[in-house]
Amino acid sequence: MKNIVITGPPGIGKTTLVKKIINKLSTLQYPQKDVDGFYTEEVRNNNRRIGFDIVTLDGQRAILARKGSNELPGEMPTVGQYVVHLDDFEKLALPIFEKSKKLLVIDEIGKMELFSTRFEERVKKVIESRDVKVIATVPIKGGSLVQQIKKNRDTKLITVNQDNRDCLLDEIVELFTK
Repeated sequence: MKNIVITGPPGIGKTTLVKKIINKLSTLQYPQKDVDGFYTEEVRNNNRRIGFDIVTLDGQRAILARKGSNELPGEMPTVGQYVVHLDDFEKLALPIFEKSKKLLVIDEIGKMELFSTRFEERVKKVIESRDVKVIATVPIKGGSLVQQIKKNRDTKLITVNQDNRDCLLDEIVELFTK
C-alpha cells in the first residue's frame, strides 16, 4: 500500500501514533530529508484547550484555530467554538506539497483543514500520485474527500482504538520499510 490512513475517535492517540511513526522511520529507511509534512497540536492555557496549531516536521508553527478569536464575524470559517485561521494554515501547509519527498505526513485531513480548497486539491493529487507515499489521519466521519481517501485502492485504512493503539507502531513502520 502506498498510503496509510489512520482513523479513530477524537483523543484516541492518532497524532501521538503519527509522531512515533515519524521518529522510528527517521532511524530506519527514511532520512529526514526524504520526509515532510505536518501534524496538528492542541494549544492549552491553564489546562483548558483554546485551539489548535499546525506544526511542520521541521518545527515551524502556525495557528490553525482558536476559540472565539473571530474579531470580524462571518469572515473566517468556524467549527463549533473554534475560528479557523485559513491564511496561517495555508502559508505553512501548502508548501509541503511542492517539495519532492518520498513520504508526506498529513495530520490531519479534517473539517478545519478542508475549509481550504487549495489544501483539498493538493491532498487529492498526492493521494493519487504514484511518486509519494502518504501517512495521514482522518476523522471517522468525514465528507466526500475523506470517504474517497478511505476507499482509494492504494490506501490501507487503520482504525486506532483503546486496545490496539500501543501495538500499531511496528505494524505501520513495517508497511513502509518492506
